[in-house]
Amino acid sequence: MGKIDYVFLDGGHEYNTVKNDLDNCIDVIKKGGTVLCDDYNLGAQAPQVKKAIDEFVQKHKFKCEILWNTRFARIEK
Repeated sequence: MGKIDYVFLDGGHEYNTVKNDLDNCIDVIKKGGTVLCDDYNLGAQAPQVKKAIDEFVQKHKFKCEILWNTRFARIEK
C-alpha cells in the first residue's frame, strides 16, 4: 500500500488512544502530509488529547498549527 497525504483523527480522548492513533499515522503518511486532529484543546473535558498531540509533535519535530479557536491541531510531517 502506498503512503497517503491526509489523515483526519477524531477518535478517543484518552492519552493512550490518541498516542496510539498518532503513532499509527506516522508510518502511512507521506513526508509533507497532514494529520488533522479534532478536539485538540477541550480544556478540562479532555486534557489528555492536547498532551498526547503536543508530545508527539515535539518528539518528531513536526510543524503544528492550531486552528479554529483551538479546536483542531494540524500536524505536518
